[in-house]
Amino acid sequence: MKTLLNYFLLLTVLCLTQLNETFSQGFEVAPVIMEFNAEPSSSQTKTLTITNYFNTRRSFNMNLGDFNRNEKGEKSFDKAGKNNFSCANWITVSPSFVEVNPNESKEVKVTMSVPTGENKTKWCMLYVRAAKPQSAFGADKGFSGGMVISPTIGVQIYQSPNSNNNFKAALSDLKEISKSEDGHRRLSVFVENQGEKNLKCKMYLLIANLQTAEETKTPITSFPLLPGGAKIAELNIPKDLASGTYSVAAILDYGKGHDLEGIQTEITVQ
Repeated sequence: MKTLLNYFLLLTVLCLTQLNETFSQGFEVAPVIMEFNAEPSSSQTKTLTITNYFNTRRSFNMNLGDFNRNEKGEKSFDKAGKNNFSCANWITVSPSFVEVNPNESKEVKVTMSVPTGENKTKWCMLYVRAAKPQSAFGADKGFSGGMVISPTIGVQIYQSPNSNNNFKAALSDLKEISKSEDGHRRLSVFVENQGEKNLKCKMYLLIANLQTAEETKTPITSFPLLPGGAKIAELNIPKDLASGTYSVAAILDYGKGHDLEGIQTEITVQ
């Protein structure tokens, strides 16, 4: 029961902590994204650095878990190894518990050991948690005095061998989703990762006036997309378009050396 309570406490902490930042309430972790490219039947080790900015010596412990993203890009969290995309069981953290003096740093080794035949992209989260200093109430008095939240940073871990080159993305369902209260027009497009690699997507609109052939390119929107994942991307139409009919193409660039994906519609500006 205590383990289960600790797990739900950790999830609460993650909801309150910005997992993509290196600094959290008195300590720093670098890097916050670790990308491994070990081939099947091999291992690869990287270094994680923890820096203590508290004014006292603090203890830090490391735990693994799973995460995923929904179509809105929001993360959800789960126990380590529960999902079929998880690489949590392939990871060894040494040491998994460290003590760091104020304004000092310590290194932790993170080793990825890939089993034979496992050439797909996998991912998980490594949680670095600052232990709460011992108080007069003791460490095991339960939750009767209220829940104590310890600052936590999540490190995203990805494993994808270089020999796996299955990059593939698709676009569909381009439509206008403008609302009168928004003050501007907006399109949405469904983006799907149909391959086996983590995609670093860049999207923009290419807008062509069908009467004058004048083209406008909108600012780039960037987002990651995990294998098997999907996202509803939203793109703004510029407010300063002249009256007329326009061809609007949503363009997806998901990596050097890969063809651009596109989907097209028409709009009328009054």
